[in-house]
Amino acid sequence: DDGVSSSLFQNPSKLHLTLGTLVLLNEQEIQKACDLLQRCKEDFVDQIAGGKPLTVEVAGVEYMNDDPAMTDVLYAKVHMKDGSDRLQLIADQLVERFVASGLMLKEWDRVKLHATVMNTLFRKDPSAEERNNTMTGKSSFKERESFNGRNILKLFENFYFGEVQLDSVRLSQRFSSDASGYYATSGQL
Repeated sequence: DDGVSSSLFQNPSKLHLTLGTLVLLNEQEIQKACDLLQRCKEDFVDQIAGGKPLTVEVAGVEYMNDDPAMTDVLYAKVHMKDGSDRLQLIADQLVERFVASGLMLKEWDRVKLHATVMNTLFRKDPSAEERNNTMTGKSSFKERESFNGRNILKLFENFYFGEVQLDSVRLSQRFSSDASGYYATSGQL
């Protein structure tokens, strides 16, 4: 298909669900974010999760923009296996708390639960996210080279990727890797 190449795929070691982006400029802000994350655990995360990992299913794909022939981001859909909205509740409440603290800017009314599978930012360079402006979180590239995602969407519309146990919330550092290949972590629940 037009514009599709292996360079578009997310590194499997870095698959994740993004709840939001924080711009933490110093150790004090990182500590403030870690402390807030811990308070969220005590205030609502443990209660909603029931003290256990959440079992989610990853199935089907969708795209972020209006035209599937001009796709920039293709993602796998994520939902709770038990059909509940517990993951959505946790995600939305975490973002609400971080916005209220001033550590995060409000972008949407609710978190879009998804796992990015393909992204045209990766086309330039597998570590293309490193070239994003860390102050705004926006790409520094003027134009992305979109791909035609229609066939992928047709073929994988209902593809079952599998089941995952979500057992942590992390403050991950962009442009970094730890020994496992995942993002280096500043703090986690």
